[in-house]
Amino acid sequence: MAWIALTCPQCGSPLPRVALWRSVKCAACGALVVKSGDSLVTRETFRQALIRAAQDSVGGGAVACGGTRYQLVQVLGTGEISQVHLARRVGSLPLLATIKLSSASRAEALYAREAEVSRELQLLDRDGAGAYFSTLLPEVMAQGPVDRNQGGQALVLRHPTGYWGSLVSLNDRYPAGIDPRHAVWIWRRMLELLNFIFTNGWCHGDVRPEHALVHPQHHGVRFIGWSSARKGTGEKDQAADLSRSARVVQVLLGGASGPGLPDSVPAGLAQLVTRAATDEGFCRSQGGAGLDAQLRAEATAAYGPPSYVPLEI
Repeated sequence: MAWIALTCPQCGSPLPRVALWRSVKCAACGALVVKSGDSLVTRETFRQALIRAAQDSVGGGAVACGGTRYQLVQVLGTGEISQVHLARRVGSLPLLATIKLSSASRAEALYAREAEVSRELQLLDRDGAGAYFSTLLPEVMAQGPVDRNQGGQALVLRHPTGYWGSLVSLNDRYPAGIDPRHAVWIWRRMLELLNFIFTNGWCHGDVRPEHALVHPQHHGVRFIGWSSARKGTGEKDQAADLSRSARVVQVLLGGASGPGLPDSVPAGLAQLVTRAATDEGFCRSQGGAGLDAQLRAEATAAYGPPSYVPLEI
């Protein structure tokens, strides 16, 4: 290990640690000590770079919402009322964003509703598990009319890094059905998030494959499409969410083969998924925690202790 002594080159007195990255004044002799090398950035150089970064020089393919401009990078999908883009915020902090641009007049109300719900969800249980689950819930960057585009509306969300695509895309990638071991962790992640919002009195209201994104590396799942979410819901609404999550798993396991599950799915797991997908009363009696416990038991019986199985995309 190489050791560095921070001393004044003029008098040899010790210098503070910040001398590693900026100029300092020696407390003993008063000399201005400047770090040599290309890594030093002067205040004026930084200021000019900041001005250049803030300038709107992205040209075509950019939209503005809420006073901030976004460079459209790639079309992620097209729905009934929206075209969804991956975008980059223009400025000194070029964060990635997911932008929904309206293609129908009714999008305005739905965007406003989804933004309102998303902001409320970010406030859930801030002193407990919410610190973790807030990373799995949408974060609104802007919502409202698109500047200089009369009638157009936008909803801008912070883009979740590492999420490959929706479960629809995953189903397309594996038309014969996914490995049941992947179905286990995907369903578990959905149940964990649903159980968290249930505990806080919410339900999603529209659980389906296109409303769930998957992170193949970290084995994560997050929901999108929160415009149908409601607060103050009861067990019936929560059971509907749970049952729909099981139907999503059915689709992933079955692939293009139809509603039946392939023989590669362990019998106990297949029975649990099928019952939860078709019997909301069963989901209501078990709740999210109960389904998760049964899922873990069936997975252990079929595959042994949990292990990491890479999801190849």
